[in-house]
Amino acid sequence: MNSTIKHSLSLLALSSLTACGGGGSNTGSSTKPAVQPPIMVITPTVTPADIQQAVPSLTYADSSQEFAFVTAYNNFRSAMGLGLLTQSAPLDKAARNHLSYVMSNSSINGGTVDMSSINPIYNIPNFHIEDPSKAGFTGIRVADRVSFTGYVNTAAIEEGSYGAGAGATAAVKTLLATIYHRQGFMNQGIRDIGVAVGADLAQTTIINLGFGVKSQSNSSDYVGVYPADKQTLVPLFASPEAPNPYTEISDVLNDTHRRTTYPVSIAIKEGLSLAIESFTITEAGHTQAIKARIFTSANDKAISSSNAFVVGYEPFKSNTTYLVSFKGTANGTGISKNWTFTTAASCLNVFTCN
Repeated sequence: MNSTIKHSLSLLALSSLTACGGGGSNTGSSTKPAVQPPIMVITPTVTPADIQQAVPSLTYADSSQEFAFVTAYNNFRSAMGLGLLTQSAPLDKAARNHLSYVMSNSSINGGTVDMSSINPIYNIPNFHIEDPSKAGFTGIRVADRVSFTGYVNTAAIEEGSYGAGAGATAAVKTLLATIYHRQGFMNQGIRDIGVAVGADLAQTTIINLGFGVKSQSNSSDYVGVYPADKQTLVPLFASPEAPNPYTEISDVLNDTHRRTTYPVSIAIKEGLSLAIESFTITEAGHTQAIKARIFTSANDKAISSSNAFVVGYEPFKSNTTYLVSFKGTANGTGISKNWTFTTAASCLNVFTCN
């Protein structure tokens, strides 16, 4: 892997020195050539990171799905160079409350709410919205629900996933195989986490992410990529999500795995603007990049200005190494980054690859 971030400013000053002779008998004068000072290269000041690199031990039972989920998620954040998350009792309680609401009211369980449909008022899936008239209501949006349980900051993010009988680690892998939900998982400011995993066959999982009293912050020169450099067992395709980022795919559940690669992403310091000159994926031993879609804030309003994703139009080949190449700028500062990853031998889905 090679990574370069370059920015320089050259200052040039010219000065003239004139020498004049002394003594009455000196009738001439001489001029020395102009002296040019050395070029000064000014390196941009890097604002250091303020992130949690260690957190208190989890209080979930070691054998619980919640313990497995948070452990897997913090492992991902560590690999990405992001701050770890601290377990929060109020966020745990809010997650349990919302899980109870979803279980009671989902049409899958005999309720009247299609949790995957988009709420016409809030323009997000009903999975993340509670109806005051329904059983188990504790707040319309996640900010209301974490406030109800006494969390210190109502700025919060809610994610939802399913273990589908394969456990909470599978729920993490499912989220990482998406675009929008992975972006939420890569949030650099979140500090706390609360999780609740259902006992239903789908293992419905609610994740609440909070910013605490003070948000975490990565360094100003941060560049994170996923899959990580030299990562192995990378899934071959993406996981369906709601809303659906692939506008040309109408049958999301049946076609996403046939018409996508696993998403590849790059992120810079939140708040900066990422501009792309090129972002490609090339099979090892080949020169032609695969045909792919690129998602940025310029063509998808759900993508933040500091993130970009590239997704091919058909699954990766199994047992194959790919080279990713990115060239662009972060607020005008050049970025050039290359890395590789190797895919799994086979995948029944994004969480059963070997």
